[in-house]
Amino acid sequence: MKRKLFYFGLESLANRYTGQLTNEWAPAAFNTFSDQIEFVNIPGDVNEHGDVVVGMVLDAVGRGIYSMSQVQHFLNLIRKGQVKENDIVYFADFWTPGIESIFYALDLYKIKNVKFYARNWAQSMDEYDFTYEMRNWMRWYELGLDSKLSGIFCASTEHKNLMVQAGFKAPIHVLSLPVHKQLTLDKLPTRRYNKRNVVAYTSRLDKEKNPYFMLQVAEKFLEMHPDWEWIVTTSSSKLRSNVQGVVNAVYDLADRNPRFKVYENLSKEQYYQVLSEAKLQFNSSLQDWVAFTCVESTMYDCDIVYPDFRSFKEFIPKDRKYHAFDVEDAVYTLSYAKDTLRTYSYISDIADLGLHLEGYIMVNDISSELNVWQESEYCKTLLS
Repeated sequence: MKRKLFYFGLESLANRYTGQLTNEWAPAAFNTFSDQIEFVNIPGDVNEHGDVVVGMVLDAVGRGIYSMSQVQHFLNLIRKGQVKENDIVYFADFWTPGIESIFYALDLYKIKNVKFYARNWAQSMDEYDFTYEMRNWMRWYELGLDSKLSGIFCASTEHKNLMVQAGFKAPIHVLSLPVHKQLTLDKLPTRRYNKRNVVAYTSRLDKEKNPYFMLQVAEKFLEMHPDWEWIVTTSSSKLRSNVQGVVNAVYDLADRNPRFKVYENLSKEQYYQVLSEAKLQFNSSLQDWVAFTCVESTMYDCDIVYPDFRSFKEFIPKDRKYHAFDVEDAVYTLSYAKDTLRTYSYISDIADLGLHLEGYIMVNDISSELNVWQESEYCKTLLS
């Protein structure tokens, strides 16, 4: 009998990658190991709003409801005898409320050697993450979960180092972000890469993304280059932010400068169409561990300009990095990039590799740590 891989995916939100990851990318990647495991996608009760109401990356209430309904579903599988020794459980988010009841039930049912894995996107060891202010109570949860894990997946070596400093003991695999490249490209099957003089800004406008800095750069860049446009995108019905006044500041700049545009309520296909037409994609974030914006934009042949900061030091080319918090240098780097446009297929290739390595690691019980940024050629051979 094959082992089962129980996947606790993220809830689908209109303005996030989560629906694709849970319903498309992860099943496709993990089903490549179908001769060894049976993939089981654990369902949850979806937030009726389909978007973040309170919170930033996930809804404050919706996250708990979704996670605990997934836990309830899994507990019923235990009760029905459908969870066996040596099965695998993967939490797609380190913050999955209610999972202590799973460990409790497995102990009492005497189901041994179930392997647990989790993806850590940021958490309280990251000073720029919103959970950092919760660290006094959240760290105990994090270390408790760490003690039960056979492996942790993260995107960046620097993030791994922060976990080690915080006391994590489980093997930590640095695998970039989990993106299925072909399924993403299939969202825009015509591949109409009609590149225009456009800079795309596709990050959220929350504090850790440094949105006021982006506005300063955009205004100065557009002054210097009157044949260029700057586009801010969101899949939400309206722009939102946890920074007071920034949404109004974005709308105000759009009113004052017709070459600064706001695209709201975009479908994934419309968003990818923007990327297929933009020549440049700009990031000003303080807290991106690699960044989906980078993986997706480079997949659609955007050139990139990012701060020389944190995870970006690891993989962004030197001449595409500007001094963090320096408006003049950001504008200079954008101006240089627009005249020396390049593509970076390796960024999305490594993300795709990392997603498939998650399955390889779990199915083969790999405990030796892997790092796709430092040993990508070796990692490719594992899947060949």
